[in-house]
Amino acid sequence: MHYKNIYAIIDSLNISRGWKNVFKKIQTAYFHNFYQGKANNVHAWRYGQPVISYDAPNRFKFFTRFNFFALVFGPLYYLAKFMIVKGLFLLLIEAALIYYYDFPIAYFAIFIHIYAAVFANSDYFIQKVLNHKDVKENPGYLSDYIDENFVKTVLKEQSYYVPFILFCLIFGIGAALFISNEFAVDAKYQDIVNNKQKVCSDNNSCVQLINTSLANIKAGKEPVENEYFNAGAAYYHLGNKQNALSALNQATVKNPNHFASYILKGIIFTESGQYKYARASYEKALAIYPKGKFLYYLLGSAYYKEGKYIEAKESFEKAVKAYPKKAAYWEALAYTKIYLKDTKGAKADLERAIKIMKNEKGAANNTRIEALERYANNLR
Repeated sequence: MHYKNIYAIIDSLNISRGWKNVFKKIQTAYFHNFYQGKANNVHAWRYGQPVISYDAPNRFKFFTRFNFFALVFGPLYYLAKFMIVKGLFLLLIEAALIYYYDFPIAYFAIFIHIYAAVFANSDYFIQKVLNHKDVKENPGYLSDYIDENFVKTVLKEQSYYVPFILFCLIFGIGAALFISNEFAVDAKYQDIVNNKQKVCSDNNSCVQLINTSLANIKAGKEPVENEYFNAGAAYYHLGNKQNALSALNQATVKNPNHFASYILKGIIFTESGQYKYARASYEKALAIYPKGKFLYYLLGSAYYKEGKYIEAKESFEKAVKAYPKKAAYWEALAYTKIYLKDTKGAKADLERAIKIMKNEKGAANNTRIEALERYANNLR
């Protein structure tokens, strides 16, 4: 079949009229620079020369890029359009983000959908037009010819370029702000866990803080649960765990969702050998902040010390899934597997922990690494 130009080839495609118009807009908006190689292969192309005599704003009046369905369905849209290679590639990335990294890193999958929305039309153009056998055999069809009637018709239509750009900007900024806020919230809760009792630096300052907190409680200063927590943390620093628990209990009575108090109560119960109560405290903290996967390490530690190794293993597995770069989490999982007679799995986890520690800067890890290496080598 003989075609006069690329527009005739597009008209011959077994696609909807809407897609034909999109393809013509893409072809018209940009000339395709290509290099004729073996078998007239035109895959080596790029968007290049803009339409002659038209400035950028007008050029985009007939160039449609945004695809709403690709935004919603992401890689699945690519697969539905039989763009198999890129569809599978994007799907694997999205699946890896969701499966391996969990919250909040998994939220970066949003940007895969944004990528699909922006590039799905042009990628579909590549598949249906540039991969068309007649275009491959006759690359001259990708010439500087422009269908003026098509251009005049499209120029009369309202441009969607500006709304599209605004939508992409708003959506992208919104997604970035949402993700950054989730990271900030997660960091705040992690900081509470990592600095659970650091409210005073020495005995004198702790005594002073206790007196100040008790005075504020008596005076009814709000939020009173924070005053009880400060007093409990100061008592803990002084080694008075009974008074610490008493103050922390008051904090959780005043505010049943006081996260920091449950964390410190869990630590005190663990140190006191009351593992059942420690688990209850960590589970309550997890109920307050369900996204806090780092809490599974504390929960697993309580199960481990209680001798409940199956439950400990499950908790540690959730922790390493969410934070695969935490060597201590892998090490804890390994020791749990040893008790469950899974020496092969334990050795693999120890090797993972060793690898992470070797990538960390500082010589402090060297002694620990050597000890773990000896231990892992002795596992059979």
